[in-house]
Amino acid sequence: MSTELEHAIADALRAKAGTAPTPPMPSLGSAATKSRRWLAPVAAALVTVVAVGAALFVLIPRDDGPATGPVASSDTEASNDELAPGEVYYSRRLSTAAEGVFHEEQLWLPRDRAGEWRREMTQGQSIENGRVVPGGGRIGAAPGGFCYPHTTPIEPCDSPASWTNPTMEFLATAPRDPATIGRQIHALAVDGVTDIGEGGDETLAYQLELRLIGHLLPGNGVPTELSSALRQVVAAIPGITITENMPNLAGEEGTGYSLPHPRSGLITVIFNADDRYIGSQQEAVHHGVAPGLGQPPSRMLD
Repeated sequence: MSTELEHAIADALRAKAGTAPTPPMPSLGSAATKSRRWLAPVAAALVTVVAVGAALFVLIPRDDGPATGPVASSDTEASNDELAPGEVYYSRRLSTAAEGVFHEEQLWLPRDRAGEWRREMTQGQSIENGRVVPGGGRIGAAPGGFCYPHTTPIEPCDSPASWTNPTMEFLATAPRDPATIGRQIHALAVDGVTDIGEGGDETLAYQLELRLIGHLLPGNGVPTELSSALRQVVAAIPGITITENMPNLAGEEGTGYSLPHPRSGLITVIFNADDRYIGSQQEAVHHGVAPGLGQPPSRMLD
């Protein structure tokens, strides 16, 4: 799936999410019907897509599953992940949509869901030192706005936060227990395959589960302890294959977790030794913190 197509899908899903009211987060069971509105197209795409592709930093589709208080982390983790006044989250994502064509997206996001954001995108035909060598100009995309990826803080900022609409606040307070996370995300995946008439296909549900986690992990604001828990969730998916020293798109190696797909080969996520997601065979991702919008990162988180 190309980056451009993923942007289009995410925008459409955000539009759907924005039409709903903003209730308190109910139990996962009460959210099942609403979650199906976005899971069906995503599950269908998983059935038909040829290239696995790397997901956008968030998938806006929704589940209004419960979020519990965060597990206490060490002082080092808290200070490293925490934003000081004026700081913003930074991420750099490399992806490929076609053979020999690479995209680089630098993204600056504030903690405030409706705050101003900024993006820079570059295209080229080679990668050196973890960066795309510019060639072919910038990609046509909004350079910034409010309530990412929108240019004004309108309806999408009112949509309920969830695993599939992971705001900074949701990520900070989401469950940290791998078993709890696994049950919630698997329930979403089962709903998705049911809505496209493939409800009895457990294999497809596991593939969608891994894809959902792959949509979540590249985003900004994923705390270290949550990333570690998601790695355990991935490792527990039935049929998962673990590959040491697997390279991401930029050639950086980590531990890869993969499921076979009949058309696209493999659905894969790769973690480094610190349990941070670093991409897949189709993307490379790094997260950090910057002193302001458009400024180089002052520290990296992975």
